[in-house]
Amino acid sequence: MKEAEDILKAKQPRKTEEMTDEDRHRFLAYLMPQLEPLRQACEHNWLIQAVLITLATFNLYNSTLVSGVASAAKIPVESLDLVIPIVLTYLVLRMGYLLNAYLFIRDGITTMLSAFTKCPPEFQSPQGERMLRANSLVELFCLNYNKDNFRWYNLPLVVLPLLLAAIFALSHALVLLYLGRLLGHRRGLSVPLALAILFLVGIAYVQFIGNTSNRKSAKLIAVTVMVLILPLFLLMHNTVYGLFW
Repeated sequence: MKEAEDILKAKQPRKTEEMTDEDRHRFLAYLMPQLEPLRQACEHNWLIQAVLITLATFNLYNSTLVSGVASAAKIPVESLDLVIPIVLTYLVLRMGYLLNAYLFIRDGITTMLSAFTKCPPEFQSPQGERMLRANSLVELFCLNYNKDNFRWYNLPLVVLPLLLAAIFALSHALVLLYLGRLLGHRRGLSVPLALAILFLVGIAYVQFIGNTSNRKSAKLIAVTVMVLILPLFLLMHNTVYGLFW
């Protein structure tokens, strides 16, 4: 009989114990120090992307300037056709992992702050959100647009995520463009490979949208990137090599 009772008790769903404010303090002390290293990693990632995008763009439109920089750094100019697409692709993949980790920890902190039984007004929403925001571009992914709170001076909070999305789209477009250069503009190889890359990138952004369904700005950035990749690629290809078709 006792064994049967133990089996029944084991099958019953366990009630989750409510965390105390002391437990929440300890958990916050574990989460908060993890934000800054992730912010710095994202900033370093964007800085390297900006340098590479600038170098890749100058290499397309003003190759003599890049040749001078490459010779001063003792880097073969021809290697840029291989280095740029590989490194840009790696940086974008790395950024995806950093963003997922950052948003996960960020949401955990805001949820924990809202669960305190005794919480000062300065740490409650929306004051708590403003407290967590720092001078970091990664915070543009954490915005939640609310038309009731929108004011004219908040317009940069709409424009800056779109500019960030354009930079990501430009990075993808440059990868596709340099892929064609690397393959000697053989469209029989470059076009199928480019379509495969676009398909994989689209899947990655769709998954990112699903994982950040509670972040309107993150969804806006991801959708804008997917929309801009192909037009930017065609525009750059037409300005450098002429019409694609």
